[in-house]
Amino acid sequence: MPISVTPRHALCPAVLAGALLAGLAFAAPAEAGDLTHLTITRATAANQHLSVGLNKSMIVDLPADAREVIVSQPTIAAANMRTKRRVVLEGTGVGETNMFFLDADGRQIATLDVSVVKDSTTLTQALAHVLPGSNIDVASFGDRVVLSGTALSQDDVAKATAIAAQFAGGDTNVANMITVSGAQQVMLKVTVAEVSRAAVQQLGIELNGSLSVGSFSVGLANQSALGAASGVVAGTGSMFGGGAVGNSLGGGFSVPNASLDLTLHALEQRGLLRKLDEPTLTAMSGQSAQFSAGGQIPVVNPPDQNGQVSYSYKQVGVTLNFTPTVKSNGLIDVAVDSGVTDVDSTYSVSVGGISIPGLSTRETKTSVELPAGSTLSIGGMFQDKVRQQISQLPGIGNIPIIGNLFRSRDFIHDQTELVVLVTPYLASPGPQPPLPTDSVVATGDAEATFLGHMQKLYGVGGRPAAKGQYHGSVGFSLE
Repeated sequence: MPISVTPRHALCPAVLAGALLAGLAFAAPAEAGDLTHLTITRATAANQHLSVGLNKSMIVDLPADAREVIVSQPTIAAANMRTKRRVVLEGTGVGETNMFFLDADGRQIATLDVSVVKDSTTLTQALAHVLPGSNIDVASFGDRVVLSGTALSQDDVAKATAIAAQFAGGDTNVANMITVSGAQQVMLKVTVAEVSRAAVQQLGIELNGSLSVGSFSVGLANQSALGAASGVVAGTGSMFGGGAVGNSLGGGFSVPNASLDLTLHALEQRGLLRKLDEPTLTAMSGQSAQFSAGGQIPVVNPPDQNGQVSYSYKQVGVTLNFTPTVKSNGLIDVAVDSGVTDVDSTYSVSVGGISIPGLSTRETKTSVELPAGSTLSIGGMFQDKVRQQISQLPGIGNIPIIGNLFRSRDFIHDQTELVVLVTPYLASPGPQPPLPTDSVVATGDAEATFLGHMQKLYGVGGRPAAKGQYHGSVGFSLE
């Protein structure tokens, strides 16, 4: 007896209604690639859900002889009858379709709801091979993929998503539902240490004299040009925010019709600047965190077309940006971007009578991979500047010994060293850390009056003293 396969347009309403009303039981859908042979009994013949991989086949055994097979979407799945009770299903296109099997009297034998999906077995095996230790499940829905299960790190999640995107044809076809089972918070402790040393030496001589012969007079004025190289003028300049104090020694003589005054200016100054910043930040793996400590200074902008002058603000201080990524092997990949910006009078300029401050900036950018608790040292940022300038009267200033009376010398030596230490830790919930205010107890009248204390020095009143302190009963000790 021949068996015919009828496409969807030949399906009459009466047959379709009979197929929908004849359902007696429903079975759970089978995963693509897990089932290759299905036997349908009378109890499950009404409606059976199947999942077939693309370009894969499945053998289905029917409970009765089939005379006619109706496929609603022949481009998605094909039914090849090998015998009257055995059919081979082939997934030819991604999508959904159904099949009706009818006997010689037109009665429904079985109904198959077929889903043709891309076989995810290969993707599952690839993820298990590339990401050992992770337990990632793959479910396919048409041309889309859903990832679920657990992974050891956020880095493994990103790798699994990238691999699945190649399989599904793009990132938009991948739904990521993976849960990370490992620690995913990173605490980064950063130490920014800077030391600046400067030495200034100045020596200058001022000569003022006059000579009169009858109605003829001659004057001499030799002013010392100090501060040209160092920017520090004796008595008025500054270095590291402090005033520079100059020393002067003067003398002179006068005779009828002639006078000469000599003033010796000398300055020697040394400065030391120490800066230490220790910011601590915590961020999720793969997310960025930023820290900024300092302030903003106004800077004059160039005048606009109407001659109006505006101001903008520049950030000064310490800035820190970092992005940690926890690897599945326990290492932490850290991308660090750190910078220190200070006001530097050396780079200051004057525009239209307005002084515009200069800025000195030091930046470091790096990306490293290191275990938790180890320290990355970013050093070698050493700066050594020597500036010297001699101002003199032309000709006379070149004469040995005597020329010293007609010239001035300005010398400065700057040394700056900057070191950045970065230490990542895997962060986990813990008790609240001690606060700076925990050990501060205001003193009473007796301690303030007799000892001049603003706060108690030791633990009192049964309270536990801070680590490294003495236990007392009154809050102070006398020796």
